[in-house]
Amino acid sequence: MTDRLREHLARTGRGTGPDDLGEVTRHCLAAAVRTLGRAPAPTAQPAEIVGSAVRWAREGVALETVLGAYHDGIRSGLEFLAAEAEADDPEEVVAGARLIVRALEMVTLAASTAYVEEHRVVAKEHQTAAQTLVSALLAGRGVERVARQAGIAIAPAYQVVAVHIPPHPDESGPGGGTVAARYKLRRVQAALADPLGSRALSLLSTNGGTVLVPVEATAAALTPPTVTAEVLEWVGNAAGVPMTAAVATGPTERVPELADLTHDLLHRVRASGRAPGLYPVIESADGEAAASTGATAQAHHGAVDRRAEAEHGRAEDTGRAPLGRRGVAGRADRAVVGESPDRACRRISAAAAGRSRRD
Repeated sequence: MTDRLREHLARTGRGTGPDDLGEVTRHCLAAAVRTLGRAPAPTAQPAEIVGSAVRWAREGVALETVLGAYHDGIRSGLEFLAAEAEADDPEEVVAGARLIVRALEMVTLAASTAYVEEHRVVAKEHQTAAQTLVSALLAGRGVERVARQAGIAIAPAYQVVAVHIPPHPDESGPGGGTVAARYKLRRVQAALADPLGSRALSLLSTNGGTVLVPVEATAAALTPPTVTAEVLEWVGNAAGVPMTAAVATGPTERVPELADLTHDLLHRVRASGRAPGLYPVIESADGEAAASTGATAQAHHGAVDRRAEAEHGRAEDTGRAPLGRRGVAGRADRAVVGESPDRACRRISAAAAGRSRRD
């Protein structure tokens, strides 16, 4: 019965190739049955089970798809045993059923363990490549070379987000500060991946950092997600801390400049004691741009009174900072406040393109 069951599982179906997922899993099940049918009990798992799981993890095949294919093979084996039950000794059929259940246990554990371990390696490699690309974008050097090596396409423009992550209450606990901070950072990274997917590139520590979100050059029917006030609040809730961020959008070559400006704005927002939320860098009315702490920010304590904030912002030196490659001394006495981040970012991008043409 064991030999017949193994031959049934190893039989190749019509119209399927050797790399077909279903065929590979059936051959792995046959290898498991062969291994388990030996005496004494095996101590090692068949190499083809582990090797196939590693390859599927590299190729991005979902683990549930792999396990589903294995379960289909087990179902086929049980149907074979049911068909053989009338002609064979019932004890042989029961022994075959026990064997195929053990095979299921073997392939499930072996494939899942190998898949998850390889998936972690792949994720770590992607994270390292993404962080290297972020560093190149922020430095403004070697971007194309690093992108080719990482296999990540460069977008025509990026939303640049400077993020501050305050300490979690658990970090003040005895002996648990470092561990709690790492867990907080992981929650932030996981929460960012939920709305933004793998598009966002981040360089974050437990205290904050920079997030770059690709922006398409042309409008699409389905606008790709970016960091908004709602997204920031979502991430903060996941991390268990109220987060503050400054944001600007511009062409790829301006990423280093925009990163400096957003981090400067973030520093001034925090120094002025303003509420957590999202603060955009906003273009001024005279064609230069200003980073205004009177920006539209969806804070945790409610929306800012934008009209009063605009009047107050004109009287504060810390409420404005010139934006632009040449504009260290540019005027910003008519900084625009109260705009949505998306509109402000579009205005920044348009102004940057106009300056590039003039240059």
